[in-house]
Amino acid sequence: MSTTIYPVNGFDPAHLKGATVVIPALSLGNVPQLAADLLVTSLSLRRVAFVGLGDTVAPFAGRGEDGIATGGLELHGTPTGDLFVLLQRAPTLKARKDEHVFLISTLVADAGVSLVLASLDAAHQDDAQLLTPHQCILPPHHLPQPVLDRLAALPPLRITLDQPVSGYPPFLPGAGLTRRILAALADKPSGAIAAWVVEGDNRGDAHALARAVLRLLDIEAELREPASWAGLFGPEEWSGGTGLNAEIYG
Repeated sequence: MSTTIYPVNGFDPAHLKGATVVIPALSLGNVPQLAADLLVTSLSLRRVAFVGLGDTVAPFAGRGEDGIATGGLELHGTPTGDLFVLLQRAPTLKARKDEHVFLISTLVADAGVSLVLASLDAAHQDDAQLLTPHQCILPPHHLPQPVLDRLAALPPLRITLDQPVSGYPPFLPGAGLTRRILAALADKPSGAIAAWVVEGDNRGDAHALARAVLRLLDIEAELREPASWAGLFGPEEWSGGTGLNAEIYG
């Protein structure tokens, strides 16, 4: 753990033992990342650690809403809490995918449960799934655990494509490293909630996924958008399909 996580503000990594860790996988439309943003803001979570050396993601540094420098891969939570959210602000380097997945699996080695957030290409959605925007992905055999039990109440994911592989985890169109992450966590208490999405303004999808996650966590909270979302479509206000940015956004 000492080479995986770099605590800040006096955080003790021992608090990860038995905790719930939410892991947004970089997927279509960045919906998992947006949902994680909503969770961090709405639950007033704070950065407790940097994860890794930053060598598995593209170089990134920014300025947070409270004026502190932000990095490409951070863990947010409460110093003595039992809920943590991983924030990934930079894409995974293609040559470092295996190392990135190993980094995540090491981070949550002692966690009570890992909940992966993923988004899937809605072009592969069948008619029945139009009524089930969120579906669950669980190992064939999982131990009883409150979050996973609530996750299991969601419709199980069904993919109608001819899959190049069978078994767990399933083939996941547009879901980035989700399958690799789930495979790495298969022997740990873990599962995923998947959202069917299309490219575009995905704020609504992110709100819906964040609300679904709160239900899985059995937490009541009003969703609040971070101030940084004012720049989701650049420095100007969203102009819909009539402005200069219509060719890009719609």
